Amino acid sequence: MATSTLTPSLAATFASSQGELSFTNFSQPFSISEKQNHGDASPVAKGGVVEAENIHVIINVTDHPASASTSALSQTFGDSKAHSGIAQTQSKIILNFDVDAGKVFSFNFSATLDIQTRIKESSAENAKSSGDISFKLFDTTGITKQNLPGLLSSLLADDTNDKIQNSLLDFFSMTGNLNTPGNNDSIIKEKSQHVTLTAEDKKFSTGGTQESAKSAIKGSFQRSFNKGTNLTLIAVRRTQSKVSGS
Repeated sequence: MATSTLTPSLAATFASSQGELSFTNFSQPFSISEKQNHGDASPVAKGGVVEAENIHVIINVTDHPASASTSALSQTFGDSKAHSGIAQTQSKIILNFDVDAGKVFSFNFSATLDIQTRIKESSAENAKSSGDISFKLFDTTGITKQNLPGLLSSLLADDTNDKIQNSLLDFFSMTGNLNTPGNNDSIIKEKSQHVTLTAEDKKFSTGGTQESAKSAIKGSFQRSFNKGTNLTLIAVRRTQSKVSGS
């Protein structure tokens, strides 16, 4: 959403958050899929100029071959006197699989989080950027075939449903934050034992009036099941950028 012809390179305040998550090489096709993609941008010019926008907000799920991906870029920037702006997105992908007894369930994934902030005057301006990328794998064998589609649809709105929280099997998460000026700048990763990280490209530059952090990861998941199991994979990608000046 634009309120001027201001460009990011000329702005006094700038923040961007880009997130990408993709899944490939599933060991078997999924039986049910759900997806959701949201974004909003709110620039407020209080005598200054500001832009807030979400770019390339994409979500894809394909059956043959089974794959899924989501990506987005949120950016805000402003100049001249008082201004504030925020841009943010969230996507969610839910995939359900029936795994036969004695079979191995596996897939490959890649995740990238790239956050940047910049200001000119630390006493009057602030730029914040954050993002998170995650997936969780749940054992949903106890959900009847009749109730399963309704449950998966409800998880688009709330994935803290009590019916699945006690059946978490594995997970991966990557969370990043930059605050300029300020501390607590980081990109933090966590994973369970069946998630393997095969490659990582990490760049981190903090301090001063311009900061950036990026982590690009490739990985895989593999786990065997002794009995027939129904699995639900929930993947989430969020981006947020925020600036203010006075």
